[in-house]
Formats: sequence, C-alpha cells, structure tokens
Amino acid sequence: MASLLTFDDELVTGRIADRPNRFVVRVRFDGEPKRVFLGDPGALEGILEPGREILCSPVDDADRATNYDAIAIDVDGTFVSVRTALANDLFEAVLTRGALPSFENYELRKREPQLPDHGRTDFLLHDRSESPVYVEVKSCTHVEDGVAKFPDRQTERGRRHLRSLEALIDDGYETHVVFVVQRPDVDRFRPYRAVDPEFAELLARVRSVGVGVHALTTEFDPPHYRLRNASLPIDLTS
Repeated sequence: MASLLTFDDELVTGRIADRPNRFVVRVRFDGEPKRVFLGDPGALEGILEPGREILCSPVDDADRATNYDAIAIDVDGTFVSVRTALANDLFEAVLTRGALPSFENYELRKREPQLPDHGRTDFLLHDRSESPVYVEVKSCTHVEDGVAKFPDRQTERGRRHLRSLEALIDDGYETHVVFVVQRPDVDRFRPYRAVDPEFAELLARVRSVGVGVHALTTEFDPPHYRLRNASLPIDLTS
C-alpha cells in the first residue's frame, strides 16, 4: 500500500543507554548519552533495551529539557514506532483512504469530540444515515510470539474509556475501540490479561453489548508509515 504518512523531519541513529523515567530515554549518538523525549510511557518490555538502535529526530527548542524525540526502535530488524499519539493520525489516514473494511461507509466528522454527557473521545464519525459514531483509538506495541497485547501497563484511563463507550451504547449510540499496532510482526490481537485483568474483562464485556472492537497493524519503513493488516484477528477468550 502507498504511504499513509511520511516523517519529513531529520532522523538520526543512536544506541539506547538507559531509561531514567517513563518519558525520557538516554541515547548514545557520539560520546556521552543524550536525553531524548519518549512519547510512549508504556513499559516497552522487550523493545526499549540497552544497546538497541533507535531513530530520533532533533528538536530545536530552547524551552525543552530534551533536544531529541524518540521515533522508532529496531527490534530484530523491525522498526517499532514509539509515538503513542501517532496512532490517531494513522487511524485517520487509513479511514480517509477507505482501507478499513469495518468502516467503509463512515465519514470523519471531528477529532476529539465532546461526548453527549461529559468527557471526550478520539473521533466522531457519521454513517450513511448521518448518525453519530464514536471511536476510541489505542496505540499498541507489545508483541509476544506474534500476538499483540494491550495494555503493557495497568491503565485506569483505558478502563474508563471502555466504560464510557459502554454507557454510550446504553444511550443508543454506536461506538468502537480500535487498537493500532505500530509494528508489522503480528498475527493477532489479545488483551494483556496478566498485566491488567480488569481491562481484559471489560473489553470482552463491552464487545458483548455492542461496542465494536478492532485492531490493525502498521509498519514504519523510514520515512514512511504504511498499513500492513487492516483487520487483525482478535482473541478475547484467553
């Protein structure tokens, strides 16, 4: 498939030294390690490991404490994107190209819409009848033996979003949650029950009452992001 998005800024290669906190990774380019902003606060187990190659983008901003952004990490020859916020852009790009079978009759109306009662979600779509459709998008990077798993840390925020989608179903609205797996080496999706059993139970429950549950995979072939699988199989039973 043609490129969904292109990373137009400069990319430089370094080696991971360590991770002093959730939002910073120290990277060796030449000489002493530099602090790099990490936009993925997940555990990144099996991904962010010392010595691995990492792609970073220089940032010229005197107000920032870091001079680089982390973009992707090379895991055994596969670039894993570590930009959580990019998941929404990737979903929008795939949607507007009509490449998602589950959403082929939907149009994007608004990002981060206000919900009818309170709060916000990621997208407001309309179906052919112009009825509102609410979509929550989650970024996923953790993979074990070809299985993408979410979340890789306990997520009260994620559980709250699922409950919100369930409440919207009760009010007569159509809702969906989409997991954007930001790496291509995946065969199926499963909630990470060992990390957050409540999230896993909630995901099965909300699907049983009508919330659409979807997963797709993308790949980063610098500087391009592409769609790999628009309909990743989902397993909620284990």
